[in-house]
Amino acid sequence: MAHSSNNGLISLLGNGGDNTLLRSNGTKVPISDLEGKMVGLYMSLGSFRSCQNFTPKLIEFYRSLKEKGESFEIVLVSLDDDKESFQRQFVNMPWLAIPFGDKALEKLPKYFELRAIPTMVILGPDGKTLHLNARGYIEEFGIQAYPFSAEKFSELEEIKKARRESQTLESLLVSDELDFVIGKENIEVPVSELVGKIVLFFFSRKQCPQCKVFTPKLAKTYNEIKARHSDFEVIYVSLDNDEESFHDYYSEMPWLSLPYNDKREVPLRQSFEFSGIPHLVAVGPTGKTLTNEAKDLVVLYGSEAYPFTDIKKRELEGRLEEMAKGWPEKVRNERHEYHELVLARCGVYACDGCKQLGVRWSFNCDECYFNLHPECALMGEKVVSGDDGNDKQNNIVVEANNNEDEAAGRERWICDGQGCYKA
Repeated sequence: MAHSSNNGLISLLGNGGDNTLLRSNGTKVPISDLEGKMVGLYMSLGSFRSCQNFTPKLIEFYRSLKEKGESFEIVLVSLDDDKESFQRQFVNMPWLAIPFGDKALEKLPKYFELRAIPTMVILGPDGKTLHLNARGYIEEFGIQAYPFSAEKFSELEEIKKARRESQTLESLLVSDELDFVIGKENIEVPVSELVGKIVLFFFSRKQCPQCKVFTPKLAKTYNEIKARHSDFEVIYVSLDNDEESFHDYYSEMPWLSLPYNDKREVPLRQSFEFSGIPHLVAVGPTGKTLTNEAKDLVVLYGSEAYPFTDIKKRELEGRLEEMAKGWPEKVRNERHEYHELVLARCGVYACDGCKQLGVRWSFNCDECYFNLHPECALMGEKVVSGDDGNDKQNNIVVEANNNEDEAAGRERWICDGQGCYKA
């Protein structure tokens, strides 16, 4: 994405009218004043806890650059639905904003393919996009992230690599006086009691539809593993927007948790670098990360995934590959009579039959975004087309699920760790 430094910014940020931005005191500033400056487009939603926590850090970052005389400016791209919320968010910000109701507020998130909230898009002095979301670098490194050059990002990635190589459970969970997690009834559990165990970090939030489906599966897996292995634990890292949601959701969980809005949440997210929820990371007895794909393993194999090592993963995947050799390439199923369902590899999905999560293999219809677990597809009333195109009749009959939940189950959601949206 390249823009000329003046006309490009006016085209990008302007409204076709007076082409001005606002300060929080109501003063208008011409977009042309940004010519030749590095610009950060701050896409934020004031009601989101993640934005409320990030904004003070961004203010500190901004003021530090201003004190050094750097030619840098920030423009708020508010995602708030009403003017009162916009003003409440903007009132204490020292930078500029696109006026509430401006068409650019709808255009920019689409133009930059917004994937997470908050997002900090960086435009260079020539108007070219330097980074689609530098928020993580600002959170983790502050003013060290400036000037957002390729060389600077490479330098910071080396620092992050060194941190990963020296990672321990204590480095992840101990911060100043915070050296504990909590159990039920807010009982404090020292981090020292977890050292040497396999620990799963569960990033989730109550309002996320996919999280609601996955949580019972994880709870079943947790109870089964705990019954056989004492050196195992799960820690919930809440991404809920309010404390009531945290307590309601955590009441459904049998494991430990970080306290709500704990300052260790952000470093943990940075350590594991994920973009969607629910997310599950497995950390081994030494504190090193075993896998960032523990959710897929739980969905596929349940408690058999323990101890979440590469060796165990390869063993289970080999078993699944053997099983898949016996499945047909195509089926017809009563739940989706319109088109054939084709066997395909895939990521995590919600089965439109049983409403449970699936991963790796599904029988799907790309045209209708319809997916069935192999076991659901193969137990349908109508069966498969072989390679010769002749339908064969299955000897197992299962009635289609026609209840109201089926329609809800077909809704597609994107959950980015801070919020969930219908696709």
